[in-house]
Amino acid sequence: MKRNLLLILGLIVGALLVINNTRRLLTFRTTSQKVAEAQARLEKLKAENEKLNQDLEYTKTEEFKEKEIRDKLGLAKEGEAVVILPKDNESDKREEIRDKSKANWEKWRDIFFGS
Repeated sequence: MKRNLLLILGLIVGALLVINNTRRLLTFRTTSQKVAEAQARLEKLKAENEKLNQDLEYTKTEEFKEKEIRDKLGLAKEGEAVVILPKDNESDKREEIRDKSKANWEKWRDIFFGS
């Protein structure tokens, strides 16, 4: 009887240890996954930070300043010519939009008989 009682008590203690260890392993596994995700995010942020630092260094250069002045103010170096292209006419765009809204038979009618 005592032997059976000790056996049952031993089985209960063993089951509790197995359950406890299983919980700890699962907790460890989820924690390690979170750490891996955080490390991946950290590497991504470091790469982004490095790119931003490179962009910042480029904006401090004379080349960048000269390019911005030329683009925004339309200035040129001596001997260079600045070419300014005319903007598209709004009426041409409206005509295209109006033509797209017409059915084909209406377009043909306009071609043969006028608008």
